Amino acid sequence: MTSLDVMTAGEVIDTLGLEYLDGEGVWISLLWRSDHGSAIYGFLTPDDFSALHVLREDEMWVHVAGAPVEMLLLHPDGEHEVRVLGTDVAAGQSPAELVPASTWQGSRTLGDWSLVVCSLAPPFSGFTLADRSTDFSAWPDASDRIGGLIRG
Repeated sequence: MTSLDVMTAGEVIDTLGLEYLDGEGVWISLLWRSDHGSAIYGFLTPDDFSALHVLREDEMWVHVAGAPVEMLLLHPDGEHEVRVLGTDVAAGQSPAELVPASTWQGSRTLGDWSLVVCSLAPPFSGFTLADRSTDFSAWPDASDRIGGLIRG
């Protein structure tokens, strides 16, 4: 068996049976779903970042393999955070990050690829995807990062 860390992005996509999620722009595979929660693999490459979107559910991201992930969180109160999800805790990375419900979020890999598990409670029910007409004026200090996480 080959370790994920030595695989190419294409090999990981094929091995895990990931499918491209149009719009948000990540590769995913459903891991489980019940009346109480759901979880997916999420896979990011430099071209396939997680575009800014907002969920009605809390979402827990857990780093599994590959490069660290930079996450932009835009909280409803106008605050924003940039978090790095990864395994190098000495460098300030966190192996897991909670994205509270109603928080805009977008993420990108900081390398060739990143694999995460995203769990939601209650289960996933849909998302709102940002576009160029979405009003992000409440977060002026994050405008440069916001623009880089919108498709189109």
